[in-house]
Amino acid sequence: MAAPKAVLEWARKTDEARDEWARQAVDGWAHTEPFSQPFSWGEAEAAVLKRSYPPLPGRFVLNAAGAVAMGLLALIALPLFGSAAWGLVLVALAAGQETGAEGLLLWLARIAFGAAVLVAGTGLSAWWQTRRRSVLEVALAGVTAIASAVTYVLLLVLDLATMPWLSVLVLGAGTLGLANLVLELVSRPEGGAKSRKPPRRGPRSSDKRHRARAARDRLLDVLIHRRLVDVDEGDRKRLREMPLGYWSELDGLDEREWRRVLEYRHVGWREFDASDKQVR
Repeated sequence: MAAPKAVLEWARKTDEARDEWARQAVDGWAHTEPFSQPFSWGEAEAAVLKRSYPPLPGRFVLNAAGAVAMGLLALIALPLFGSAAWGLVLVALAAGQETGAEGLLLWLARIAFGAAVLVAGTGLSAWWQTRRRSVLEVALAGVTAIASAVTYVLLLVLDLATMPWLSVLVLGAGTLGLANLVLELVSRPEGGAKSRKPPRRGPRSSDKRHRARAARDRLLDVLIHRRLVDVDEGDRKRLREMPLGYWSELDGLDEREWRRVLEYRHVGWREFDASDKQVR
C-alpha cells in the first residue's frame, strides 16, 4: 500500500532540505581542507567528527513520530505482556463482588488468560528460533507462571475451578509459562549478534550521530569531486555503510585488505553491519 501523497511530498522536501543542509554544513570547509597526501581516511573522518552541526531538517518530526509510536506500542504491549497478572487481579476482585459484577470480571479474566496463553506461546516460539536466554522473556515467563499458579489456587479456594474455560486457560498459560521459563533459564544468554558489532566510536547521542553520518556522506561526495579518492559506486555505498568512526581502518591497506574490509564487512578483529541507519 502506497504512503499518502502528503507524506511522500513531505519526505521529498525533507530529502531536498537535507541535501542542502549537507552542502551548507560541509562544502564550506571540505572543498578547501588541506588533506594530507597520501590521503588518510581516518584524518578525513576526524575532520567531520570534530565539528558540530545544526539539526537535520525534519529530524524533530521524525523524533516526535517515533516517540508517539513507542508510546502507543507501550500502551498496547504492557497490558498484553502482563495479561496473566491482570487475570489474577480480576479473579481476586471477583471474589468480593455481587453475581452480576462477578460474572463480568470472570469473563474479562478469561480474555486476560487467553492473551497470556498467546504471550507464553509466542515466547516459546521465540526461544525455539534462537535457543538463547532473553532477560525479557525470563521476566514474562516468570510472571505468567507465577500469576497463573496463584490464580488456579484462588480458583480452588473460591470453588471456581470448574468455571468453563477459565481454569483451562489458567492451566494452559501456567504450563506454557513454566515451560518457557525453564527453557530460558537452562539456555545460554543472548549476545552472539551483539558481540559482532565493533565498539561505538564518535558521538554518543542518536541525533548527533545522524548529523555526523550525513556530514560524512557529503564529505565523501566532495572527496570524489576533488579527485582525492577514486572509488566506484559499489565502494561508495560500502564506505557510507561503515560504522561511524571506522574509516581509519582503511588506511595503509593493500587492495586485498581493502576488499576484506569493504566487501566482507570486517573491521579489525570484528565483523560489522550497517546497524546505524544511513542518512542521505
